Amino acid sequence: MNWQADYLAFHRRIHEQRKALGMSQIKTASLIGVSERTYRNFESGTGELEGAKLFKLASSLGIKIIISDGVIADGVD
Repeated sequence: MNWQADYLAFHRRIHEQRKALGMSQIKTASLIGVSERTYRNFESGTGELEGAKLFKLASSLGIKIIISDGVIADGVD
């Protein structure tokens, strides 16, 4: 897999997990401190989030981000 494929898979996983948890985009955006539009653009793949927000998002949804050198990051508080 290349980085673009990994990035798209990440977007899909975030979307699926958010829906599975019954969370709205508005609530999810609020949890990580961005506007609904920013979050919606991120989830659709047309916008980006800064690194700390990505880790906070993953943590909020119960998703672990695995760094390629084997270090596991649980998210940022």
